[in-house]
Parts: sequence; structure tokens; C-alpha cells
Amino acid sequence: MCRWFAYISPTEPCLLEDVLITPRNSLTHQVHDHYLPQLIAHNPSDLQSADHLTTARNSLYNIDGLGVAWYTSSFSDFERGNTGESSDGSMQEGLRPAVYKAVQPPLNDMNFRSLCRNTETRVCMAHIRAASGTPIVAVNNHPFVFGRHTFMHNGVVSNFTQIKRIATQQMSEAAFSAVNGGTDSEHLAALYMTHLTQNSSSNPFEQEYPLPVMAAALHWAISTIITLQKSLLTTASPNSLNLCVTDGKRLVACRFRNHATEQPPSLYYSTKAGVTLNRKFPDHPDGIDVPGRWQGIKGGESHGRHVIVASEPSTYIAEEWELVGRNEMVLVDEGGGVEVREVEYERGWDCEDAGA
Repeated sequence: MCRWFAYISPTEPCLLEDVLITPRNSLTHQVHDHYLPQLIAHNPSDLQSADHLTTARNSLYNIDGLGVAWYTSSFSDFERGNTGESSDGSMQEGLRPAVYKAVQPPLNDMNFRSLCRNTETRVCMAHIRAASGTPIVAVNNHPFVFGRHTFMHNGVVSNFTQIKRIATQQMSEAAFSAVNGGTDSEHLAALYMTHLTQNSSSNPFEQEYPLPVMAAALHWAISTIITLQKSLLTTASPNSLNLCVTDGKRLVACRFRNHATEQPPSLYYSTKAGVTLNRKFPDHPDGIDVPGRWQGIKGGESHGRHVIVASEPSTYIAEEWELVGRNEMVLVDEGGGVEVREVEYERGWDCEDAGA
């Protein structure tokens, strides 16, 4: 499996170094270390084996590359300048994703560390990869970008090679053409974009879509995969689909596995941890006794609304984090409001054959 981290706020930027590198259990350290509060005790009667859960769906090593997408208005600000018009007449105002990907582990990547130390953003998505059979090359690293939309995945589309050809036939021409790598995840992203943009006439990847439409498109992508598996395969294995999508204003994430009892990989969300992860505010993600603890220049109450969704918590305050339940979806609106709802689960989706 993999690990990922997402931050979104309508007003409060984060420094990438603060959220991705500094904490003892930051994403960069989740290459080899893991912290899973609440998970083993969560619905224990549903778990076949705590050890099996930890090893099978929260892989110990995520050493096959990294990627980070952060939203910035630099391009539109520069292009429009003082005139308010872009050079080609298109409207590119607002936030768009910039991306960095590499195959080396993040702690050894000096370019990544420099980028994080010097980049602030109100929206970011970061991912470390444990490859599941496809080549270890940067193009296969998450997040995947489609215009203003960004997608990442932790888990596996089971039996992907057996359904891949038919799955591509469900994609729009634009979505299929935007696939650059060979992973199950990027093809799943293309299915999401196909449904998201189905009623758009021009520049569909640059359009914004309402939050319910984003959630419905993610559900359709999941449903399409399971339907193909059920129709094409004699025996289908369960899928682990911890997904996250954003357009720079809204975000949808889910923790999903189509098995009657087995848990998906871990996933948490927080509306408080951004304060602890921000050096402008007192405290430190590793605790109050850490040498060089941040003194801060602001009171925590002045921090803007924000939401973090991540594979693992990255602050020492366990109460800042909520475990996303099995087959639940987290929706974040453009004002920073959060809703957690169950993924609509269709009859016949369960697979009993244990998979990854």
C-alpha cells in the first residue's frame, strides 16, 4: 500500500515543511514507520486479525517514490498582471496545481526538502508509494493531475490487468488521453474524471463542479470497477480504495473496501491539527517538551478553518484526529465545512476472497 496526506483551507496557508517533513510521524517518515491510533480497537469484532490488518493493508515500507501537488495562483497572477487578461484570452484565474515527483525516498531528496521549506499553500496533496506491480518511475507516482483537478489513491484495484482493457473503454477520450502511466490508480482517476466532466462542453478539466457532483463521480468510479470485476471475472478479490480528489476549493476523500468484515487501509481526518502543524502558532507536532518547540506569534484561535485528511495522524495530540470509518466518505466544501457520510454500498459488492 501507500500513504498520503491532504490539507485544504479557504484562508490559512500551511508551509509544506511543517506538514510533510517536521513531525516525527510526518508523511516522509511513514516510508518506514507507522502510527495507527484507534484503528485496532475500532469495531474489533469486525477484524479477522489485527496483525493481518497491519501487514496487509498498512504496508511497512513505502519506498517506491513520492509526489506532492500544491495549489498556487502564481501562473494566473503573472499572466494577467495589471491588465487582468491572459496572453491567449483564456481565463486562468485562481489556484492550479503544481507538481513534484521523484522515485527516491523523500528524506534523501534535497530538492524535495528545499521545495517544502520554501513553499506555502492553502491546498496540498502528498503521497509516498509502495508499488503494486507497475514500474517504479516518476510518471507512476501520485498525485495525478487533470487540469485543475488532482487525484490520489492508497490501496489496490484488484485484478486490474484483467479488467484494464474494458475499463479504458468506459473513459472519455479526454480522460483516456490524459493517462500517462500504467497504474491502476491513474486509470481509476481517469474514470473519475470521465464521470465528473460528462456534461461539460469545453475545457472540462478546467471547470469547477459542485461538491455533490464530485462525490457522485467518485462513487461512480468505484462502482464501475466493481461492476467490471463482477461481470468479467469468475472470482473477484476485494478492492482497497482510499481515494482523495480536489479542485483546489473542495475536497472529497473516502476509505473503502468491498468486503463484509475486512478493514480498508487506515485514514483519519482533523479540523484542528493544522494549528499544531503551523510554526506561526505555539506548540509543536511532536509535543511540548521538544527542543526548539515553536513559540509562535499568533494565538491558536486565530487559525483559519481547515481540514486535513491523511493515512496517519502527524501530531502528538490524538484527540485532534478522527478515524474515518470503513466505507465512509469525507466531503469538504469551499468554506471549509466538513461532512462525513457513508459510501452508498450496493447489494452484491461484497467479495469474500481475501485480497490486498
